[in-house]
This record gives sequence, structure tokens and C-alpha cells, in this order.
Amino acid sequence: MKTKTLNRNFILLIIGQASSMFGTVLLKFTVSLLILDLTRSAALFGTITAISYLPPIFLSPIGGIMADRNDKRNLMIALDSLYGIMAILLVLSLSFSNVLVLITVIMVGLSIVSSFETPVVQSSIPLIQKKESLIQSNAIVSQINMLANLIGPLLAGLLYSAIGKAYLQDVRIVFWGCAICFFSAAILEAFIKIPQITLSPISKPLHAIKNDLSESFHFLTSKQVYVFKAILLNAAFVLLIQPLIATGAPFIIRVVLDLSSVLNGLPQAFMGAAGLVGGIVAGMVANKFKTEKIYRLFWIMGISIAAFGSSLLFNLSANLTYIIFVIISIIIFISASIAGVYIMSAIQQNVPDNMLGRIMSFYSAIVSIALPIGILLYGYLYEKFINHLPVIMFLTSIAILVIGYIGKKTYHHL
Repeated sequence: MKTKTLNRNFILLIIGQASSMFGTVLLKFTVSLLILDLTRSAALFGTITAISYLPPIFLSPIGGIMADRNDKRNLMIALDSLYGIMAILLVLSLSFSNVLVLITVIMVGLSIVSSFETPVVQSSIPLIQKKESLIQSNAIVSQINMLANLIGPLLAGLLYSAIGKAYLQDVRIVFWGCAICFFSAAILEAFIKIPQITLSPISKPLHAIKNDLSESFHFLTSKQVYVFKAILLNAAFVLLIQPLIATGAPFIIRVVLDLSSVLNGLPQAFMGAAGLVGGIVAGMVANKFKTEKIYRLFWIMGISIAAFGSSLLFNLSANLTYIIFVIISIIIFISASIAGVYIMSAIQQNVPDNMLGRIMSFYSAIVSIALPIGILLYGYLYEKFINHLPVIMFLTSIAILVIGYIGKKTYHHL
């Protein structure tokens, strides 16, 4: 890695993000296990989880405005400190009889904080890095996120199995550990130097929010229409790819192939590792692979899905079908990870510094809307057309190939 990429500010940022992300994943996964133990209800668990997804959809645009109008370093410190405080509140909640209600409220609080944190971090990277280093920088951040999502659930599962519901109060140890992660991140972030972008002062907050959102939308639809198209294309991609695999994996493995729960868990680890590999590859080929070639990654994913659909037409054994599914999923996640890094970098490169927060928050909000819609869509398709899975795969493949074809011109202009 070149020295110009790993400068002092960026090193502090990625170490702080690593600590914060690890704490977040560990906390959320532990809480999800705790909720399942307390309720023993998949429906109630799903409802609580769905509620926690809502804040980013509505609050991400406000988070972008805050990111553009305030000191980004101070915002990072404040947000990670809030995470730490909420981890401590989780410790305290275990002492009350209505623990489930308190946990739900705190989970929503965590989701609210994340609505503001994402645009702050995403808009800070272009301010402390040169444009030629953005792809490598975003690849490193992507790798950190993937590592956190690999190690966090594994460690949470091990710790929780060692403690369990029978020793509810001992779960406090995990929450205290998460609090330490968050406050450590806040301390590290205090030493980051991020250039400040000066915008006109706010006299009427609601009026300013309306103007900022209007200005952002005007920028995307008139001045940088290809950035707008790239965001919409990526949202369509997220709607199709992630739910296809995330919803399909447990359904296909457990219901269609009737395989063990152990085999059901392995693809999640493989996919996480594939995403990590994708981030590494994106960083390695940063100066060789061009943004205008992103459409080829979509074609790889589309063809891979069609290949799996074709395999379902033959009377293959459950184990062989499982192996094919895992291999195809790994190829898709590596390609998706590389595409995600390049798309993020291309958007950042084409947005002025004083609008980074708002545009990145718009990007996050669109993706936040697309993902649950995709999960609902594929949940319905898998249930209603269980005997026609190849058709689902072929239609998705065609849609991904079309996105790649449409994106060919869009990515060429980024």
C-alpha cells in the first residue's frame, strides 16, 4: 500500500472505524440473540428488527445536512460517544423487569445514531484523501466492515453461548466490552484533522433543511445526472442481489435441499469472506481497473445467477447443488464488493466537498429503502414459486444484465 494512502489522518480514521464497527456488530448480534431468548418468537423478533431498520430511511438525509454543516470530527466523536452511552444503558436495562421494551427502545436509538454516522464517515474520506487514493481508501474501509461482520457475530455467538440466558446479568460483560470499543473510537477520532467546509449559517432550521434537500436533488438531476443514475442503478442492484442470496440461502438450503442447519450457516461465513476478498482485490487493482468497466462485474453476476438457475433444471444431488450455490454466491459477493467500492469512489469524486454529506446520505437512504423491499419481494417469490426456482434465477439474471447494460454509459461518464 502506498504511503500517500495511509496518511496519519486516514490511519486514525480506519482504526477508529474498526473499533466502532466491531463494537456495533458485536452489540447488535448479542442483542439479537438476547431478544430471541427472551421472546422465543420469530414474529416478534422480526418486528423488532424491522423497526430498527426504519430510522435510516427517514433520518439519513438529515444526517447528510448535519455532516455538511458541522465539524465532521466532532460529529464522529459525539456519535461514537452516544453508541458508548447506549451500550451502558443496555447494561442497566438488564436490571429491570421490562427489559425487552428497554432493549427495543435502545435498538431504535442505535439505528438513529447510525443514520447520522454513515454520511459523516463517507463524506470525510474525500476530505482527508487525494482523489487518486479514494478507491484504495474505500476498499480499506470496506475490508474493515467485512472483517467486523465476520469476527463480530462469531465472537458474539461464542461469548453468548458461554453465558446464555441462564446468566442474563453476565451478558453485561459483552455490553461493557462494546462500550469500551465505542469510547476508544471517540478518543482516536479526537486526533483526526478534517478540513472544515464553511456553509452559510442557519437562521431557520426547517427552512435550511428544505433548501439543502432541494439543492441536493437539483444537483443530482441537473448538474450530475450520471451520479444520480449511478445511485439509482446501485439501489436496483441492491434490491435484486443481496435479498436473492440472503433470503434465498436459508430457504434453498433448509427447505428446498433439506440440508442441516450447520450447512446453512457456512455460506454466511463464505459470503462474508468473499466480500472481504472483493475489497482487497479492489484495492490491489485500483490503478488498473477503470470505473467505466464496472458493468462487466454486473455481467459476471448475471451470468453466475443464470448458471445456478440452469443447475436447478437438472436432477442433481442436494449436496452437489449446495456446492454450486456456495461457489456462485462467492463469485457474486466478490464481484459485488468490488463494484460497490468503485461506485462509492466514483460518486465521491464527482461531488463537491460542501455537498458530500448530503449526497452520501441520499445514497444511503435509497439503499436503505431498496433492501427491505427486496427482502419482501424475494420472500414472496420463494414462497409462492418454490417449484419454479430456475425461473426466479433467470429473471433476476436478466434484470442484472440489463442494469449492467444501462450502467455501461453511466459509468463511462463518472
